[in-house]
Amino acid sequence: MTELTKEIVKNHLRQDISACQTLLGLLDTERQALKARDPQQLEDVIQNKTTVLQHLEQSARQRGQWVALSGAKQKSETLWLGLLTKLDPALESTWNEFKELLKVCQEQNEINGKLLARNQQVFERLLAIVRGQGENSPLYTARGNRRGGYDFQKLGEA
Repeated sequence: MTELTKEIVKNHLRQDISACQTLLGLLDTERQALKARDPQQLEDVIQNKTTVLQHLEQSARQRGQWVALSGAKQKSETLWLGLLTKLDPALESTWNEFKELLKVCQEQNEINGKLLARNQQVFERLLAIVRGQGENSPLYTARGNRRGGYDFQKLGEA
């Protein structure tokens, strides 16, 4: 392996920052696709997200290898920051920029996860109506009889 230099680490962090910016754009596109319930766009976004996330995962492994090569027995952010400072103290601000972008990506992903969960609940409820299954609260039929849930609202009988 080649010697670890300031330029190698700086390039590595810049690539990670670029990946996070790409991921933020994909998360925004994903949110719009979830709101529009566009399955094709969601599939495209998921494929692109997978590629970016694989890059970030590989990058994290690379950082761990660099820390291990420095002679450290354990991998930690403190050791990574020490390595950065040793190479160039200015790299710490680039690292902090990357960490902040990663945090924003995580927050946006959680928002999309909540939106996805809400969409799934709506879909499951609609599916239960179509199947004539569902809620236990009694409803009244056209004849005034009480029946449970969506039993009498089967799509085939509508």
